[in-house]
Amino acid sequence: MNRILVIRHVESQANRSGVGLGHADSPPTELGLRQLEATVQALTDEPVARVLTSPLSRARLLAEGIAGSHELEVESCEGLIELDVGELEGVEWPIVRERFGEFLREWHGDDSVRAPMPGGESLLDVLERARPAFDELLHDPSDGAGVIVTHNFVVKMLVTYALDMPPRAWRRIDTGLCGITAFRVADGVPVVERLNDRHHLRNI
Repeated sequence: MNRILVIRHVESQANRSGVGLGHADSPPTELGLRQLEATVQALTDEPVARVLTSPLSRARLLAEGIAGSHELEVESCEGLIELDVGELEGVEWPIVRERFGEFLREWHGDDSVRAPMPGGESLLDVLERARPAFDELLHDPSDGAGVIVTHNFVVKMLVTYALDMPPRAWRRIDTGLCGITAFRVADGVPVVERLNDRHHLRNI
């Protein structure tokens, strides 16, 4: 691939409600559907050659829209699914703070990437399973752009990986819904061009 685009999914009902969201499937909101249309339109002139996606519908719907506009089929990749938040799934954050204080102390500490969600995964687990998809596009000799549609924590970990940053730098990376992070591939090395670009959503 000449370019790699990493895109976060559309807004889901759980995003709107502000509850913990990991492997659960949550349908898109009306705003999410408008985000989908705007993001697909923004990539109309991009020479997209492959589209890899998390299997969860909030990502897959966007991936199918992008792929369809370029007459492609999506490639579902389990490694791109969101962080397994375990017992925090569907829980409102005030309750998380009340019930999981010890975990939150680890989560906000210096070694947060190794702190597993209660009953779930750590960020290093996410990085380990997600980076093969990025590497596959990075080393694909085909012309065009490879697109990855995925989730908040996956985007953060892939950006640290692509830029050879320490994983603990994940907190310094913003990942808005339908934000586009674009890399050009120069001699097999990803070079960031855009980070969390959401300008295509300004009129929705």
